[in-house]
Amino acid sequence: MRLFRAILGLMLLSSAVPVAVLGALLATRAELDGLAIGAGAFSVALSVALSAWFARRLTRPVRACVAGALEIARGRFGREVPVQVRNEIGDLAYTFNHMSRELASYDAENHRLIAALERGYLDTLRSLAGAIDAKDPYTRGHSQRVADLSVEIGRELGLDGPQLRLLEYGGLLHDVGKIGVGEPILRKAGQLTEEEMAVMREHPVIGAEIVRGVEFLAGALPGIRSHHERWDGGGYPDQLAGEQIPLVARIVSAADVYDAMTSERPYQRPLPPATASEKVASMAGRQIDPRVAAALERVLQRRETGGAAGEREARA
Repeated sequence: MRLFRAILGLMLLSSAVPVAVLGALLATRAELDGLAIGAGAFSVALSVALSAWFARRLTRPVRACVAGALEIARGRFGREVPVQVRNEIGDLAYTFNHMSRELASYDAENHRLIAALERGYLDTLRSLAGAIDAKDPYTRGHSQRVADLSVEIGRELGLDGPQLRLLEYGGLLHDVGKIGVGEPILRKAGQLTEEEMAVMREHPVIGAEIVRGVEFLAGALPGIRSHHERWDGGGYPDQLAGEQIPLVARIVSAADVYDAMTSERPYQRPLPPATASEKVASMAGRQIDPRVAAALERVLQRRETGGAAGEREARA
């Protein structure tokens, strides 16, 4: 708008000069006839109209370029400006559009590389989780199942993409500290002694130390260290309670508890999903965050409904 006003002012000023000269010449006459006055007024009006039209025609492409630049600044790459004039401003618009297309191409390539890098991270984490589970034949596949269920619970709670990704990382690595626990304890077919349980209870701290310093896992670290904390404060290693426990840890904990109840273990037979679901409900407010327990219940109900529908389709 400032450029428009400046150009309009300059054009009005330049057109006012001949009008002023004409007025001065006419002023030397004793009397001005109506035709002369009308011609002067028409000249002024025409000058203003032409100046405004030309100034607007000149500044409209510039405004379009400015609007396009703001769109790119907001990350909307690929925006092009519709400038058809064949002058220096048209050349500027052509250059701007070319730059915008190149930025869109680079942005798409960056997204592709980031996605590939994240897939590589996830594949590495899955391999590591598989190696951990392989130490104990009774927990094979446990970490992946906990990760999958944690993501479902998080989605039920309305968490966004980055938070769901951290839940997946935390679920996959929640037992990574078991690398530091001896196989005789992990493979023991029966209840652990107090001394053995004390060793086992070190695995959340060991796991947190293993991943500490890995920047992209920083947000998942609470899910590793605190997944054995209890809502009532009776858990370990830090005896956190309620909202003190990070949400990622509360979700991973609920998924871990459910999968442990429904899996074959040396000291227990797997519970039917319905029985495990009832036990989860009874733990709400004591071991498990009530809000997380309710979300888990909804996920399990949806799984059961989906499974029943799938069976009916298969029979049909």
